[in-house]
Amino acid sequence: MKNPTSFKAMIRNKPKVSKHWQETARRWQHLGPPLRPAAQDIGFFSDFVQEWEQHHRPPRVLLLGVTPEIYRLPWPEKTSFLATDKSQAMIDAVWPGPKKAAQCVNWLSLKLPDSSRDIVLCDGGLHLLAYPREQQQLVRILQAILSNQGLCIFRLYVPPSQQESPEAVLRDLIEGRIPNLNVLKLRLGMSLMKSAAVGVALGMIWQVLHEVAPDLEKLARRIGWSVEHIMPINTFRGSAERFYFVTVNQVTELFCINPGGFEVHGIRVPSSYELSEQCPTIVLRRCRRSLSVEE
Repeated sequence: MKNPTSFKAMIRNKPKVSKHWQETARRWQHLGPPLRPAAQDIGFFSDFVQEWEQHHRPPRVLLLGVTPEIYRLPWPEKTSFLATDKSQAMIDAVWPGPKKAAQCVNWLSLKLPDSSRDIVLCDGGLHLLAYPREQQQLVRILQAILSNQGLCIFRLYVPPSQQESPEAVLRDLIEGRIPNLNVLKLRLGMSLMKSAAVGVALGMIWQVLHEVAPDLEKLARRIGWSVEHIMPINTFRGSAERFYFVTVNQVTELFCINPGGFEVHGIRVPSSYELSEQCPTIVLRRCRRSLSVEE
C-alpha cells in the first residue's frame, strides 16, 4: 500500500529527548483523548485527505510525529509516506509502519527537496515549538517542501478564550472533577501560561501540583485514579522543556501572514471528549507560487 521513500542528509544532529518522551512512548497504549486523537478527530483528517485525493494523484505524505491512527488512514495505493519524530523511543514503541518510513529528526532540521510533499499532518505537535520563532521556522520549511495546493492538517491544543486560574484547576482535581491525567496536563499547563511567547515549563506544572499534593499515591486514592495512571507526571519534575499553546488566530497569522504562504481551507472542532473545544483541527492550503514548475 505505502511506498516509503528514503531521504539522505535530513539530520544535522541527533535530537536530545527528555525522559518525558521516553515515558510517553512506554505508556502510549494507556493514553487517550485529548492527548491522542479520538475517532472524530481521525474522521476530520480522513475527510480532508479524501477531498484532496479526489482531484490529485496519490499523495506524498509527511507526518510530523508517529501517530499510528494517521498512518492507518485508508491511503490509496502508491502513497509515499514519511514520518518524522525527534524521539527514537517513540518511533520504536509507537510507529506501526516500515522502519525506513520513519526518521528520527528534529522537525526544524528537515532537509527535503522543494515541492516534494503534498500533504503534511500533525496531531497535537505545534505546541512543542517555541512561539513565534520556531513555529515560524516550521512554516517556512513546510512552505518550501509542499507542492502547490498541498495541505497542512494540524490538530491543535489551543488555550481557552477565558484563561482558568491554576487554583481553579487544582480545586477541580482535588474534588474529583478532572477525569484523567491527560486532561490535567493540558488544563494546568494552559492555566499557568502567561503568554504563548513565554510558554509554560513542564517543571512548573509538576511543581504547582506537588505544592498542593506532595503525596501522589494519596491523591490518586482520593480522586479515584490508579497510582500507575498518576505517576507519569513525575517525568515533568525539574524539566525545562516548555509547551507553547497558541490560538487559532495565532496559527492563522503564522501560516497566512508572517511568514505566510498558506490560506485557511477549513477548521473542525470535535465534541466527543473532555477539552474537545481546545483541540480543533485546522487545514491550511499552500498558495500557488507565482512562478513554479509543476512537479
